[in-house]
Amino acid sequence: MRDPADRSFRWRRRLAYPILTLTVAGVVYWYSQGTIATTRPASEADYLAFAREVMVEVREGRAIPKAIDPLVETAFRAMAPASVRDAAAGELAFEDGGFAEPGGGTPHIRTVVVRAPDGAGVGLSISILGGRPEVVGVSRVDPLAKEATP
Repeated sequence: MRDPADRSFRWRRRLAYPILTLTVAGVVYWYSQGTIATTRPASEADYLAFAREVMVEVREGRAIPKAIDPLVETAFRAMAPASVRDAAAGELAFEDGGFAEPGGGTPHIRTVVVRAPDGAGVGLSISILGGRPEVVGVSRVDPLAKEATP
């Protein structure tokens, strides 16, 4: 007669490989979908710091650094007011515009609003994923009235 403990050991051993395989497959799937992060999520300060770097380059007459497409540069030149692009216009103000798609599938893209002293501004859509910052879009923003300008 067989020992009952021996039988349960065989079943546990027989199920161990499929369970282990499913666990490893799940971890690989979640990692590939970005559900398991390998770097810390970017903070609001990271987005603002990258926007400052971008505007320093633009105001010196260079192209937008780390733009995902040349069309981003073209859109920026068309939408950004001259006071935002010109270094002689004064110091820029940076404010967080929030997530580009609230509640959407892109929690790594935020909008940073860049304003000149005259109240004119432009929005930069910035993606920081895996520690790599990129400018992924540009948008128009309403100008502030003179008395509301900080």
